[in-house]
Amino acid sequence: MLMYYSMPEVLPKEFCNGLYNVAKELDAVEAEVHKKGDSVRMDKIRNSRIAWLSDPELMAMLQMFIEKANIEAEWNFDVSQMEIPQISFYTKGQKYDWHVDAGVENSSEDLHRKLSLSLTLKDNFKGGDFQVQKWVHPQSGDRFSTLKEMRKAGSIVVFPSFVFHRVTKVLEGERASLVMWCRGCPFS
Repeated sequence: MLMYYSMPEVLPKEFCNGLYNVAKELDAVEAEVHKKGDSVRMDKIRNSRIAWLSDPELMAMLQMFIEKANIEAEWNFDVSQMEIPQISFYTKGQKYDWHVDAGVENSSEDLHRKLSLSLTLKDNFKGGDFQVQKWVHPQSGDRFSTLKEMRKAGSIVVFPSFVFHRVTKVLEGERASLVMWCRGCPFS
């Protein structure tokens, strides 16, 4: 079983540029994090802007990549619902520190986040690396992987939502990405 499944430059740059242009027209807000059931601003952890891009055709296309990764990586998670994609904009000095995507659900929700997808929309930035924590001993010196392939527009990575990951500080330019989560019945 893989920790993540990457698909370098699987979508054309022109397509990603079009998504970026549409997203720039949306009302972006300061990103928040989930803390004890609430959404709060915590710039030390996450200091980017986000917008939501609700498009059923886009979601159906991205679902195909999630389904492929779910099989190829041998997770075979039972997933049934996609969340609306979120676009994240990171400029110089912005980041999203170590976090997991699971656990944002409230007790009344039947479906939980199981798989996460990230798509790089632009590649004219430095820094802003996408990293995932490896499944290793906590005292291991080599505890995370930098996914260099995610520096290129059109690249997708899918991973279990309970895997720790981050976006390092952007040093130059603007990093733009689309993220989407896939839900299913709780693990048993």
